Amino acid sequence: MASKGKQDTPQRRLDGEQQELLHHIGARLRSLRERRGVSRAKAAAAINLSVQAYSNREAGTTEIKAFEVVILADLLGIDPAVLFDGAGDIWPGAGYPMQAPDGEPGRAAEVEEFLYHLERIRDPILRRDVADAIKALARAVNDPG
Repeated sequence: MASKGKQDTPQRRLDGEQQELLHHIGARLRSLRERRGVSRAKAAAAINLSVQAYSNREAGTTEIKAFEVVILADLLGIDPAVLFDGAGDIWPGAGYPMQAPDGEPGRAAEVEEFLYHLERIRDPILRRDVADAIKALARAVNDPG
């Protein structure tokens, strides 16, 4: 019986950093998919691939396409950017390093973690209320009067 979905097309040869980046993104995808209880078959069907072709993306042996990232993020209920968390540690060109608002060393990771958790709040009104509460706390702490 023929497998459903498209098969992988031949890929160009990638250098070490590119391959490491693909492995990182694939591992993030697999971890998020498993945590949300989504099967490989369901994820593969969502982007019209065979399970093997999809598995190659999770293994980092095949490049994942932008439209696939968007579709899979929607399936998993996440922001597409979550799949790239930590990518800047592998490939410095993957994005600008996040700086804490006051430039304090070591705070960037704390700020990034907070933003990650804030983004995970699915209700936009609750997310805005939490952000507003944090702003109010910051003003209260920084306002000596």
